[in-house]
Parts: sequence; C-alpha cells; structure tokens
Amino acid sequence: MGRVFQMAPLFGAFPAEGCHAAAFRLREVEPCFDAQDEIVLDFTGVRIVNSSFANALIVPLLEQRGETALKKLLFRGCSPVIRVMIEGALSLGLQRANENGHRATV
Repeated sequence: MGRVFQMAPLFGAFPAEGCHAAAFRLREVEPCFDAQDEIVLDFTGVRIVNSSFANALIVPLLEQRGETALKKLLFRGCSPVIRVMIEGALSLGLQRANENGHRATV
C-alpha cells in the first residue's frame, strides 16, 4: 500500500490555485515519493479543478521522474471533469519528460 492524500479536506470542493498545488506537491508528495510504491490522489468530494491546479500538482512529477511517476501515481474519486484536467496534465508532463530525455510512455 502507498500513501493516500484526500484532496477535498486539504483543498475544498473547488481547488483552483496552482501555487497551493505546487506547495503541497513540494511539501507532501515529493518527500515521500521514493519511499512509496504508490501515491494515491483521492479527489472524492472535489467537484472540479482547473488546469493551473492540475498542472502544478502533476506535471513536475512526470517532468522530473518520467516513467517512475507515471507508474506510482494513482487517481481516485475523479469526476469526468476532473479526469479531463488530470489527463491534460499527464499529457503535458509526458511531453515535457520526453523533451527532457526521460522515458515516459503511456
């Protein structure tokens, strides 16, 4: 089992601030990344996120870690709208990882 982060209690139903997502990623996600088999971002109770939030939370992980991040990150409780934002962030992260020479494929 890995580390589970419940996003709604941390950010509310409408997370929209990329700076908050980046700070959370740096403070909570990245420090435990190597020690965990999986990192679960559970969006149960979150109604929507914007691209700024999703990108700041996800893109740097893929950009820096490539395939490793793609294998470790799990997303739960995502509405269709949140799923679209996450998929967009994953796509951007994969693009940047490939540009930086990391092997990251879907």
